[in-house]
Amino acid sequence: MDDFLNPPPGWRYAAYPWFARDTAPDLPRLVQVGRVLLPEFFHLVIGTEDAWTQSRRDGAIYVDPGPTVLFLDFQVFEDEIDMAHATSAFFDLPEVYEKVRKIVRPNRWKQLGIHCMVRYLAEFTDEEGRPDTDVSAYDGAGLDRVSRRPEVALQWLDKLQTHAADAYAEARGTPPPKRKRVKLTDEFLQEVARIYRVAENTELPPTREVATHFKAPHSTAAKWVATARRRDFLPPAESASNEAARSAVRQAAP
Repeated sequence: MDDFLNPPPGWRYAAYPWFARDTAPDLPRLVQVGRVLLPEFFHLVIGTEDAWTQSRRDGAIYVDPGPTVLFLDFQVFEDEIDMAHATSAFFDLPEVYEKVRKIVRPNRWKQLGIHCMVRYLAEFTDEEGRPDTDVSAYDGAGLDRVSRRPEVALQWLDKLQTHAADAYAEARGTPPPKRKRVKLTDEFLQEVARIYRVAENTELPPTREVATHFKAPHSTAAKWVATARRRDFLPPAESASNEAARSAVRQAAP
């Protein structure tokens, strides 16, 4: 293992889903990048140990040598991982940047973020939900396990466990485990329709997004979409194409 993945004494590295300081209502979706799964949005924290062990109470302000904390936000887009922006806590960003870059070089930050995020996902799987090390999963009364196990967390577990089983089978040169046949319930097809519509609205290939979300072959996702249309969870294909054409005309009009 490269030395830069191990923090020096007095420092700690960690990664968490979503961007730093976001108050997102749910976990972001998992997407495959190369051979690993990653949240669509995640952030890396590089900080001194006291950033985790101390707290800020009653408006008290830390003074030097207080905690040094750098937050690095990453986003996965079209199979690429980009650093969206950086923020700091307690001290100005330039001052924190100068301290952190002496601990781990900036050209290593993305690799370090991926490493820490994969480690987080392993803990998420082992603990069947957001791990105890996830500081963003705490509230004033401590870790609320019930509220941290919504449906999307269960979807994470299923996808992570499936991905791990596939990777293990590939490493051993054996066929991947057989999948349970998906029941085309109204609830499932409504989710297919929701993902499809979101992809359309963001100008992404909708059927591909359905396939990616459920980790299914494109042909299977296309059948689910067709079934969702038949059950009126999506408009007929002709109506959808007509609406797309009208939208294109409106955008092209002066």
